[in-house]
Amino acid sequence: MISCKITIKGVVQGVGFRPFVYREAMAHNVMGFVINTPQGVVIEAEGLECKAFIDALITHLPLHARIDSIEIMPREACNYGHFEIRDSTLGEASVAIPLDTALCSACQAEMNDPHNRRYRYPFINCTDCGPRYTLIQIPPYDRVRTSMKHFTMCDQCHDEYIDPLSRRYHAEPISCPDCGPQLKFYDSKGVVIEGDPLALAVSMLREGKIIALKGLGGFHLMCDATSDTAVSELRRRKHRKAKPLAVMFSSLEQLETYADINDDERALITGAIKPIVIVRAQKGTKLSKEVAPSIDRIGVFLPYTPLHRLIFESIDFPLIATSANISNEPIIVRTEEIAQRLGTVVDGILSHDRLIVNALDDSVVQVAQGRVVMLRMGRGYAPYTRLLNHTSDKCILAVGAHQKSSIALGTKDNIVLSGHIGDLGSIEADGYFERTVQTFKRFYDCEPTLLISDLHPFYSSTRYAQGENKEYYGVQHHYAHILSCMAEYSLNEKVLGFAFDGTGYGEDGNLWGGEVMIADTHGYERIGFLKPSALIGGDKAIKEPRRIALSLLFERYTLDEVLELQSPSVEAFLSHEIRQLHHMWLKQINSPLSSSMGRLFDGVASLGGFIQSLDYEGQGGMIMEQFVDESINEPFDFELQEGAIDLSSMVRDIVSLNGDKTQIASRFIATVEAIMGYYADQYPDLPMVIGGGVFQNQALMSRLYRRFGEGRFYAQQQTPMNDGSIALGQLYYAIHNTEKCFS
Repeated sequence: MISCKITIKGVVQGVGFRPFVYREAMAHNVMGFVINTPQGVVIEAEGLECKAFIDALITHLPLHARIDSIEIMPREACNYGHFEIRDSTLGEASVAIPLDTALCSACQAEMNDPHNRRYRYPFINCTDCGPRYTLIQIPPYDRVRTSMKHFTMCDQCHDEYIDPLSRRYHAEPISCPDCGPQLKFYDSKGVVIEGDPLALAVSMLREGKIIALKGLGGFHLMCDATSDTAVSELRRRKHRKAKPLAVMFSSLEQLETYADINDDERALITGAIKPIVIVRAQKGTKLSKEVAPSIDRIGVFLPYTPLHRLIFESIDFPLIATSANISNEPIIVRTEEIAQRLGTVVDGILSHDRLIVNALDDSVVQVAQGRVVMLRMGRGYAPYTRLLNHTSDKCILAVGAHQKSSIALGTKDNIVLSGHIGDLGSIEADGYFERTVQTFKRFYDCEPTLLISDLHPFYSSTRYAQGENKEYYGVQHHYAHILSCMAEYSLNEKVLGFAFDGTGYGEDGNLWGGEVMIADTHGYERIGFLKPSALIGGDKAIKEPRRIALSLLFERYTLDEVLELQSPSVEAFLSHEIRQLHHMWLKQINSPLSSSMGRLFDGVASLGGFIQSLDYEGQGGMIMEQFVDESINEPFDFELQEGAIDLSSMVRDIVSLNGDKTQIASRFIATVEAIMGYYADQYPDLPMVIGGGVFQNQALMSRLYRRFGEGRFYAQQQTPMNDGSIALGQLYYAIHNTEKCFS
């Protein structure tokens, strides 16, 4: 007879873990109990087959479960007469937060079965699928601590809920048409329209109108993706001129008639999360040209809720499904807010009365050489939870950057990174940021004693940290990029880090963004950087790459020579404008210096004639990307002068290529790789770590993976490489430098 206490941490709540333990206990004739606690799942087990029982727990995990740690302690036998599932307990939490998952095949089969009591039920779910994080108020994950507490289970649902052998045992959102949430359809002013809500929504979509549909973590704006009129009207109403729009397809078969996908992309598209996946669009399809103007990629995904699935039962064309929000603000979760803030955008609202407690955008990913590149971490991936290698007695809050905001919390056991919040600076975004902070504090029942922020003095997140009247420490932006990658891989040693992004506040007060560092968890040395160039007009240059290109030309040519050049950047201005901008550049009037690789991408996009003014961040790089020929490997020349990477000869060569877009795009990407390769050769014993939004470029990442492969090359896959994981890097620094941060 063996008697032991087993404590399991990880994703072990909201995934059917307790009934799984119960079934394995029955199979191995083990007595005792299993209980959910804030610290994880605790099992007391007695029996001759305890070892086999424990092995089964580790090797036969439920689909969405993840074990981060398992502690087995011998104990005196209590002579239990049976095995039971006990009610959860409350206390200081350290368990991973359960994540939302897409409709599973078993529930979909029931939903399609006319003889099933949940036939065509928009809120069907089980322990293998459905809402989790978006419903939970505090852990442990039980119905009374979710927004489903407002719905009283009918007898049939209750019988399933308490049956350990049922697929719906403690499936907290369990409900049916008799006891669960109900659909309603509203006009654009928020007034209920009588009739079948689904039929009304479908009718509007068929008529080319725009609806808002309430999903798991917020509302989608939806319209016919094959209609130029409908998509153009959505863009006009939402003031979204060119930024690509995500497209939802009824099935994989339909999707593959519009896009070319590989096996890795197919696995993501059809998996248990169903994120938006950026793939290559086919030419000549019925998809509106307004979906993704000027680029050959589209964001695609499949229906992931029963409600989305039911919509497609009556519609045979793909639908735009983009986040319902004001540009760069958080996704909207309440019907009345849709009517108030987007009433001029939508024609109707398909909603329901199940509250969304925690807003969460769809995740956006792409694939480079078989590896995931996370562009936006949201539904199904967030919150990202990792067990600490060592416990800490401090509760630390990292507040991230300004754009693509997220927060990270360090508890005694875990690192937790939130999902995408949005760009700070508006009342709505800043409010959502603060609500997310309160949510994490509530989840983990802890009050941070140390706050970590970016060095930028004017970020909303920095001001928040400074205003909390607690211990506070700032971490340099690009160093935090490197640390966030190190955190994902639990790296502590010295690394060769490359932080390439659009902008960030440097320790010298200048704008950084093309940084090469020797770094570890205690500090960094800046060993290389792009030679700074002037952003003529300051922030205006970020929207107009032609200004950056002009600055690059001024560094290489005289004013008279620039005026005579046959260059798309020069042709984008009138002569007197160039003279005026040259004066600003020469006198350093509103022309801050920047070492940003992201801005260099923009400048090259202008010089190559790809684009002169941007409608959204990263547009120039996305347009260039489709011209990259992987067989062209010759980089442009560059020089190193006291750490500065000088690319002025590249500017001359681009001008001489006379607008050959394939050569310009391909050789520029090869140049970025060559710069990294130079430093890799100088430091062959150091692992290479990358971070920053520039590395979201698929063509660049594919080259890097092909050249550096596995082993010493580290790139984030589970968390974003952009500013969405700055908070993770900040937190990783604080965990390793607690005494320094508190001093």
